[in-house]
Amino acid sequence: MTLSAVCLKSRERYARKGWFSAMEITELQMDVLREIGNIGVGHAATALSGLLMRRIEMSVPKVWFIPFKEAAAIIGQREEFQATIYVRVLGEAPGKTFFFFPIESAKTVAQELLHSEEDIAFHMDEMAQSVMKEIGNVMVSSFLMALTQFSGILFRPSVPALAVDMVGAIIDGILLEEAILNNSVLFIDTQISGTPKIEGQFLFLPGEGTLEKLFGALGI
Repeated sequence: MTLSAVCLKSRERYARKGWFSAMEITELQMDVLREIGNIGVGHAATALSGLLMRRIEMSVPKVWFIPFKEAAAIIGQREEFQATIYVRVLGEAPGKTFFFFPIESAKTVAQELLHSEEDIAFHMDEMAQSVMKEIGNVMVSSFLMALTQFSGILFRPSVPALAVDMVGAIIDGILLEEAILNNSVLFIDTQISGTPKIEGQFLFLPGEGTLEKLFGALGI
């Protein structure tokens, strides 16, 4: 089963349980979040196209709120290894962002930027690690730029970090760090397309009060 099929199956299961409808967020707020994500994705696609020197397209983001403890099942199977780029959001409305790449997609991106056809072992290759961190910096900075343009609130990215581990271990580590077992997250799912095909998913975890501040600044 492909990553996309796993994610689709998980979303359908969550929808049947009614988790999406239970979130305290209006349709207007969801529309605004989709538009913010759409602008951020457009900026990111342009920047990534420049880095790879080829046309890169990204789909219109799909936005949900889900219980954070269930995020691992949507991103991928808990035992699946992925390359995860982590960037903290600094400024007036803090939070955390994560970009998840299936290992093969991460290798494809690194090989493209390094102009290499050799197999990549991320735990040993510092250059490949640096490349993936720069990709994360580009993607997250574009997303935060969209937030700032829409709201007037300053969002700043930290220095990116990279982890290659099982999805479940990464998510559990975040839960342990934040002690937020009952919180929900804004999940933005995007499909990157180019030649060759690359898959990736973006996760944004607002800090306490961040969404309230964002919606307040937008008058909604």
